[in-house]
Amino acid sequence: MAQALAAIDPEHPEQDILYALPDSPEPSYSSVAAHIEETLLGLLDDLTLPERHRPQAEAMRSRLQNGLNWYELLPILDDLATLMLAITDSGQHEFEAYLQQLNERLESFQSNLQAASAGHADNRSAAREMDTQIREQVDGLQTSMQDAADLEDLKHVLENHLEGLLGTMDQHQKQRDEREQEVAARLQGLAERVAHMEQEAMGYREHLEEQRQKALIDPLTGLPNRAAWSERLEHEIGEWQQHGNTLMLAMLDLDHFKRINDNYGHLAGDKVLKIIASVLHKRLRGSDFIARFGGEEFVLMMPATVPAVGAKLLETLRASIEACPFHFKGERVTVTISMGLTAFKPGEHSDMVLKRADQALYRAKNAGRNRVELG
Repeated sequence: MAQALAAIDPEHPEQDILYALPDSPEPSYSSVAAHIEETLLGLLDDLTLPERHRPQAEAMRSRLQNGLNWYELLPILDDLATLMLAITDSGQHEFEAYLQQLNERLESFQSNLQAASAGHADNRSAAREMDTQIREQVDGLQTSMQDAADLEDLKHVLENHLEGLLGTMDQHQKQRDEREQEVAARLQGLAERVAHMEQEAMGYREHLEEQRQKALIDPLTGLPNRAAWSERLEHEIGEWQQHGNTLMLAMLDLDHFKRINDNYGHLAGDKVLKIIASVLHKRLRGSDFIARFGGEEFVLMMPATVPAVGAKLLETLRASIEACPFHFKGERVTVTISMGLTAFKPGEHSDMVLKRADQALYRAKNAGRNRVELG
């Protein structure tokens, strides 16, 4: 007869049974198979797959939906690991290909700029050549005028030289127009290339930012992880130093969490962590920031909060966790949490603040747990 560790989410009372676990400390495969299959299917759904890897993922999805025996678990985990490595390698190759393509386009860009510069140099050279030719025409005109025998002869000489001057100017104007059209076409091509490169770069920036955000989330609880905490901590310290508001920090740790893992199994422990994280997150203010620090430990930052307000908020969180209705074999199982709270002091490094909050947390543990201590 299977036993159950259950928790009722106050906002979702219909979801009361979380796990069906046997009498033994660790669950048998049959009792957790559905959860394993659901977890693996969820992982497949979360993967961003290139087109060439999708058939492999669909085949794996079909195997999971049809149900797994215990001896099929390791092969499918191996296949999933291989797929994830292939996706990682694929992303790396795609990024390297993009960099190669970008390098080629930059070379083309440089080539077009050099060509445009050469066209400008050709224009200057052509202008000097036209100036020389006009000067030669004028010099020839002066000589011809001096050698003209009569008025009719002078008129004929002037007409010939003027036609020569006009022809020279027309020829150079035509050549200049052709060069300007060529340069304009090259510059238009460069503008289009730059616009296309900017659009691609924006797409890659968005993709990288999306991946960065995913890397800052704890996959089990959905809360920010320790890396996200470090990033936010630096920002909040800067704001605190600039504006001078009180900045509070708290360490939170579930009481006797090892007993949950030992008595009900790690799957139950994971589910408890998820529910506790959800309860904590829902009851915080918009300016507060909570992260999973590791294991069953959480860390909370409360900007612009005086100690009395911070202590009151933590007491609300503590009571909410204690009231969370977990059950085992029809009997209530109370899960509690201990907390240590402290404030940042001017000129103090964040490590010292974290250490002081941790010391307050351990005083709460030693004083009987399920309490808030100030540090």
